[in-house]
Amino acid sequence: MSAADRPPLNPRARLVSLRSRALSPPCVKNPFKVGEHEECLIEGKVHPKQAQYRPAVGAKCASRYREEFHEIEEIGRGNFSTVFKVLKRLDGCLYAVKRSHNQLLQDSERRQALTEVQALAVLGLHEHIVRYHTAWFENDHLYIQMELCDGTLGSKKLNLMGTREKFLQEALRQVSDGLAFIHSRGIAHLDIKPANIYFSGGVCKLGDFGRATRLDGSISVEEGDARYMPLELINDDYGHLAKADVFALGASIFELARGSPLPSSGSQFQAIRKGRLPLLPGFSLPFQNLLKALMHPNPVMRPSPQDLLKHTLIRTTRNTN
Repeated sequence: MSAADRPPLNPRARLVSLRSRALSPPCVKNPFKVGEHEECLIEGKVHPKQAQYRPAVGAKCASRYREEFHEIEEIGRGNFSTVFKVLKRLDGCLYAVKRSHNQLLQDSERRQALTEVQALAVLGLHEHIVRYHTAWFENDHLYIQMELCDGTLGSKKLNLMGTREKFLQEALRQVSDGLAFIHSRGIAHLDIKPANIYFSGGVCKLGDFGRATRLDGSISVEEGDARYMPLELINDDYGHLAKADVFALGASIFELARGSPLPSSGSQFQAIRKGRLPLLPGFSLPFQNLLKALMHPNPVMRPSPQDLLKHTLIRTTRNTN
């Protein structure tokens, strides 16, 4: 049916359709916002009609996702969500929309799912962080609209050895810049790995903030992938969360350099956490020593992202994508 043949939009029907959607729960407090006194919905002062999250009942619900976006293809799938490449009907631009696998029926489930949304909203725009646009609940699933990237470092093919080291040095510089910004806002990522480092137009960006927490320990810690976790997190020592991110970044670059996945257990897993890294044939000793510093067994001895940005290898890198 052409646009000319379509019946005129009935504003009243449209209003009823919108009202039939599930209401998003009131945000009692964004735990990543500290020292700000903006008005917000706080417990005991929520409008009566919004006091409790309620799914829509009765007639078939209108879908914001279907109304606003044209789904093109699935581009990613994780333990908790699926990511789709979509075209927004209103502006004609491409985006990524992440949809939770399971319906989030309990308040605790929704609060946990909102961790990524709240962290990204507080961080705002940064060149080396995947851009967040908006989020909503629909039929008890969480949808997050984000910047569409070209892929992740976990999927990128790294070819010639010399080019690989230069590329990884530049990736290390860019992600360190993003990580320094995240830490400056009092946030720890806690799930840095190649699959969560995106690239777009030659620019690396940190994404997937579902495990994010506050550096001051005021939010409970949800541990990420064991392959990139330092020994202190494995031992439930959460006193150096910023340096845990540094270890994970070093482990990610080390994995990309060696060209095969890191172990999740066993003797090699233990050796890496004791600072005994296998040699990387074809890579310079200064580069390998830098990775060893990032993955030092003692978190105090690891450089901060700011220190890393001042390192000779990092300062002299150029984008080789």
